[in-house]
Amino acid sequence: MGRLWMLLCVLFACGLARAGTPQELERVEVRVLSATPGQATIDHGSGDGLAVGDRVVFQPREGSPFEGTILALDVRSARVGLVDLAITAAVGTRGEVRVPASRFAPVAEAPPAQPTPQQDAPGHPPWPEPDTWQPGQPLLARIRPLRPEERPRSVHGRVYAIFDEVRSSEDDRADGFYRLGTRALVDNLTGRGDRLNLELEGNYRHTDVPDDQDESLARLRLDRLSYARGGDRFTPERVEVGRFLHFGVPEFGVLDGLEWSQRTSSGQRYGVSVGFMPEPDAEMKTGEDSQLSAFYRWVLDETEQTGASIGYQKSFHDFSADRDLFVGTLHVLPTDGWQFRTTAWVDLYTSSDAAKGAGVELTQLYTSYGRRWEDGSSLALVYTHLAFPEMERDEFLTVADTQLADDHNERLALSAFKQLGLDAHLRGGVGGWVDEDEDGFDGELAFGVQDWLIERGLFELTGFGTRGRYTTSLGGRVSLGAYTEGGRWTVDYELAQHHFDGFSDDNDDLPQHRLRLGGDWNGSDGWSVSAHLDAGLWDDENSLGLSIYLQRSF
Repeated sequence: MGRLWMLLCVLFACGLARAGTPQELERVEVRVLSATPGQATIDHGSGDGLAVGDRVVFQPREGSPFEGTILALDVRSARVGLVDLAITAAVGTRGEVRVPASRFAPVAEAPPAQPTPQQDAPGHPPWPEPDTWQPGQPLLARIRPLRPEERPRSVHGRVYAIFDEVRSSEDDRADGFYRLGTRALVDNLTGRGDRLNLELEGNYRHTDVPDDQDESLARLRLDRLSYARGGDRFTPERVEVGRFLHFGVPEFGVLDGLEWSQRTSSGQRYGVSVGFMPEPDAEMKTGEDSQLSAFYRWVLDETEQTGASIGYQKSFHDFSADRDLFVGTLHVLPTDGWQFRTTAWVDLYTSSDAAKGAGVELTQLYTSYGRRWEDGSSLALVYTHLAFPEMERDEFLTVADTQLADDHNERLALSAFKQLGLDAHLRGGVGGWVDEDEDGFDGELAFGVQDWLIERGLFELTGFGTRGRYTTSLGGRVSLGAYTEGGRWTVDYELAQHHFDGFSDDNDDLPQHRLRLGGDWNGSDGWSVSAHLDAGLWDDENSLGLSIYLQRSF
């Protein structure tokens, strides 16, 4: 462990040395719309200031963050390649992209051309120059920005409906999952620069099987309902109350309570929170677990490209002392240079923790190091460590004391993207993992050509393989997609061969065919729809899945 921390310090120092000239960044919050292993589609695009190559940091409701890079985008969505190809992002997972503020700056119009002697003079007087602007100054110099309370009240967000249906020939089984929800933000709710956030979803799930053991379940889930004030450049004090993901330390999870934070004149932040901790499942049951937390965040300058933080959370289960958790972060994120990010979860145990015993334990660690070059090429290295913390909270399935003491997972993954001229690229990744019983590895390599078969299209050939304790898989994928005036469409065909150790010769190989058709359409009135048809065939069995995602932004 000591060598690992030494390596992290060296990487941090290298990133700090290459940080370069600070550039002001803007934070864009995104959500996962759909996902497959190693890729995710998010709900923001070029209309929100995003660009190909931007780094996306995803923060799930609980657990380790993970990262990706925008591979392609349209006006309202973007396709993200995850650094770790083994990850499948959950639909709805939050993320953020930090983009240069210059992308949002208004573009000055070119002055009108001077008429030549052969042209007629314009029929209006010369353009007046504003009294507040002088030559050589920035475009918006001496223009007073509006304070949050001076802006008109506004409501924006989206409503959505999701339909997922899967039918399988095995046992003539059918599964359906239907969701209807909304995400809304009321800005300047009472004229004090405050904000009301709402994320609400109703869903219905059913399973149909031939033996009359059908199951169905309907649920209304409140993901967020919070009221917040402050936290902008005019008001350094920030208060949020309700149900929301922690602002200061998102790794502390969703809170039913209150969080207060303060920003100093030099950009540092500190704060505290108190409240209940909803269970991280579909029901989000609350009331059994409560917590108190505090944090401090340091940044090098106002761009926040370099910083570190430390947070402490004391949790209680049925009002009895439970977990003592410390979360520390460190990052160097220059817009042009090597980027470094690490987050560590450290648990403090006492003699009453029978499986762990008194002491400290690194229960989670996420570390990434990489960069992107001007031509679009990128390289990233990710290391993760996971172990079970000992606690009373119902966050995991019940495990034995020996599992608490010994179970762990370590994974190291390397991904790369190489731009081959303007129209072709190579991308790939390799990862290896080890736990208390076994180890394995996986890899993927893809070659893509743009605008080859069709205009604004992408043709890609991919080979992949995995090796675990009992299973070896090899396969390939052919992908074709294109952007149209109102969206995009994709076609993927995949063939994989799975070999299972320990089975008889006539039952140890399983070929699998998969065909996936997808389309995304965006309307000028805020409506958009995504549809995917997924067909699978293996031996004598087959499956067919249909997914439709309809949303309207307002």
